[in-house]
Amino acid sequence: MKKIIPRHKNSEKKQSDASVYAKYSSVGFQLIATVIIGFAVGYFVDYFLNFQLPVFKTLFSFGGVLLGLYIVIKEVSKP
Repeated sequence: MKKIIPRHKNSEKKQSDASVYAKYSSVGFQLIATVIIGFAVGYFVDYFLNFQLPVFKTLFSFGGVLLGLYIVIKEVSKP
């Protein structure tokens, strides 16, 4: 007679610790990159339009933060 062993969720294929760390560190780098790119675009727009106040630097930096947070939430919510 064969003994049947039930499958548990723990017996499914798990990701290694290194791949989990790589996933979350890449998400962090993407967040930093979006803020830096937003700031750089805002800087150049302010420079070319010759604004004295950093209007576009502020707007594009804030947009980079929002886009970065969207990317973080999207990546973290994946199974």
